[in-house]
Amino acid sequence: MMEMIVENNMQSSKDLEELLACYLSLNSNEYHDLIVKAFEQIWFYMVDLHL
Repeated sequence: MMEMIVENNMQSSKDLEELLACYLSLNSNEYHDLIVKAFEQIWFYMVDLHL
């Protein structure tokens, strides 16, 4: 997920929300919690970088 964000220079919350929606739609429900947790970690990391 992080590689996708960096390679596509995704910085806006809209871009990140769309990427999350894409990951969720492509994976079964059993992985959604893991995907959201990974997304949250990346989100917090990106917020820290911008401070």
